Amino acid sequence: MEKQTYKLEDILDLKALHKLMNALAQSFEVGLGVRTVTGERIIEDSYYCHFCSDVIWPTEEGNRQCELSDMEIVASPNGAGPCIYRCRAAGLMDAGIKIMIEGEHIASILVGQIRLEEEQLSEEEYREMARKFGVDEELYLKRLQEVPLKTRDKFEHIVEALTIIADQLSTLGYLNLRQKSRIGTLESKESILQSLAEKDALTGLWNRRKFESCLEEYGNRKDMQINLISGDANNLKLMNDIFGHEAGDKMLHSIAHKMRNMAKDEWIVARCGGDEFHVLLPDATMKMAKNYCDRVTNSCKNDRRLDLPLSIAFGVAEWDSSSETLQECFQRADSQMYENKKRMKQQENLLDYILEKLYDRCYLFRGNIEAEMELAYNFARHLGFDETGAQNVMTAVKYQDIGMIKLPENFVMKGKTRTPEEDRLIRAHVTNGYNIALQFENTYKVAEFILCSHENWDGNSYPRGLRGQAIPLESRIVRMVDNYCNWVVPNAKKIAVGKERAYERLKEHAGEMFDPDMVEWFIDYLEKQGA
Repeated sequence: MEKQTYKLEDILDLKALHKLMNALAQSFEVGLGVRTVTGERIIEDSYYCHFCSDVIWPTEEGNRQCELSDMEIVASPNGAGPCIYRCRAAGLMDAGIKIMIEGEHIASILVGQIRLEEEQLSEEEYREMARKFGVDEELYLKRLQEVPLKTRDKFEHIVEALTIIADQLSTLGYLNLRQKSRIGTLESKESILQSLAEKDALTGLWNRRKFESCLEEYGNRKDMQINLISGDANNLKLMNDIFGHEAGDKMLHSIAHKMRNMAKDEWIVARCGGDEFHVLLPDATMKMAKNYCDRVTNSCKNDRRLDLPLSIAFGVAEWDSSSETLQECFQRADSQMYENKKRMKQQENLLDYILEKLYDRCYLFRGNIEAEMELAYNFARHLGFDETGAQNVMTAVKYQDIGMIKLPENFVMKGKTRTPEEDRLIRAHVTNGYNIALQFENTYKVAEFILCSHENWDGNSYPRGLRGQAIPLESRIVRMVDNYCNWVVPNAKKIAVGKERAYERLKEHAGEMFDPDMVEWFIDYLEKQGA
């Protein structure tokens, strides 16, 4: 039997749920919200304090970061258990608890507005956030004190209690569904099998068999205005190759969800295998068909939850029943789709999209990368590299840590002792970056430099344990420039050291991390430049 899609409002009284959330917010001294699986509010949020609503949300960047935090929690892959993240906007702690029905995630309870005693940021880090959002620093710090301060132990007990409540809501919802099922109309076995035979198992859309039978059926309706849409999801193969087929399935499911929800009930929306999506629109104008494509395209563009952009190319054709068959009309839509797909491919920049994701997660910092690119290019030219060679060094610097996109969300980069598994993941990011770079025309030539960008001169590093001259010259430049800029360029995670101290560190690690001759050349170059 086809799996049913549930909505929270179909199984629970939302007014009663809102009262419950208000009471719990006051009792636990936290902020609470309830979201759909795509991040929309189901009920009005409940507050204990108003730091976020009064200070963060009124700013464009603060509101954007809050929404990103919410979406990370809602889209967390953690089974049915709770997940705990640090909020992007204020450095506070957030948690997410899923409400499940028959194994299906139908909503999430978001818990927020909490400062943990053990994990508070420094005053300078909070001030940096205030500056980032354009908020007066003193006001930011003053209002931040309104947010309750709790121990991690206390916070985890609160999350545990809310998880139990969510489980009970799930049980109640399941019992409600069973009761509705008993009094509903029973479908015959034959109709169930027919429905299964015409549905795509992954997305729940109609399948190719259904779409082609509809083409044949409507092909005899010469009196009806019909439009056809051919769609093709972009970057599916790349998503599968880099992030695995589970990520690719999530991409297809997300596109299908948007296409189904934005279509009229009488339209035939089908996934016809692989990355192909087709739509038959009876009694619809060309304007309606193009408007539908625009709405789906914009919704995909604004959905940044996946590690590659959600994107689909469309082609539209209106049936001229006097001169062509409906199949010929579809072929026109298909040809237009391929033209649009080629144009979109020329315009996209997937590597920079990934970098933006890493900036948002604070795994990398834009200021560091930009400083490294400029310095690496100029130093390479100083060493005698030609224009192409210096550009290659700059490209390797820019994308050397692109493989971090495969790290889990909210991975602790520094400041805490890593477990052996976390250490393995951080080391694997170099190989992952190498494999990603091989996929793109503008980076495959520097993939080897990226792979060797974390090797040490003394051979005591990863991934290959190369040493000395066995490490490509370009990678040695990347290694040194990256560390130097990480020391001298300030960001939200640290305060910069002076250039003299940075020179000392370079000399301390010469012959260990860095090529000793290159350290001398580099310091000499910086001093001549007055850097």
